[in-house]
Amino acid sequence: MKMLLHELHPSVVHAPLALLPTAAVADLIAVTSGDRAWAKVGRRLWVAGTVSALFSGLAGLAASQEVKLEEPRARDMVFLHGLGNACITLGAVGVTLWRLSRPPSVGQTVLGLLANVAALYTASLGGKMVYELGVGINPMPTDTASGTLKGPPLLSREAPRALLRDGLQGVRWLFGRARSLFSGTHPLDPGAKGFGQGYEGPTVGLAALNRDTAASGPEAPRG
Repeated sequence: MKMLLHELHPSVVHAPLALLPTAAVADLIAVTSGDRAWAKVGRRLWVAGTVSALFSGLAGLAASQEVKLEEPRARDMVFLHGLGNACITLGAVGVTLWRLSRPPSVGQTVLGLLANVAALYTASLGGKMVYELGVGINPMPTDTASGTLKGPPLLSREAPRALLRDGLQGVRWLFGRARSLFSGTHPLDPGAKGFGQGYEGPTVGLAALNRDTAASGPEAPRG
């Protein structure tokens, strides 16, 4: 089975999710102990984590244009996931630029730790999009509101161009949706936050997947 381009994001997102919290913890150890070796470790981890976050973000923006988002809740959940991660990544860029020329400080360390706590929430939205709403799942039936638009194979000649093209379209979509939200012309779907009033569990997308599987019937016995 060929890996599709929209599957790149969930494959690489684990790098910043591991590196950035480790960088924040290394800075915390350096601040509390005064150990310069830990400060050097933290600086290198911030660089590696931020670079991986930028690449993962580009892959995520491209994926947002390669999956089916016909359900308002799923579409706005993808928006919150992307907007939150964009803010966290910009924060990581700022911390990294600070750390390239300065030792860790108490304020910067606390900011880094808080940003990683926020990343837990955006990561949970990513899980809900896939496991509860069926966003990006290739076998989803074609008549469901979620699934995939079948982007190019990851190792194809078209993939690098599609990554940049869809990533740019993803940026435009993210800013356009943010503008309509903050101007009040298009409120956020109540269930998009993944909790609270208006939030439900798995939608008809996964139910349709089960229905489609059941409709195909059991496999005929082989004689």
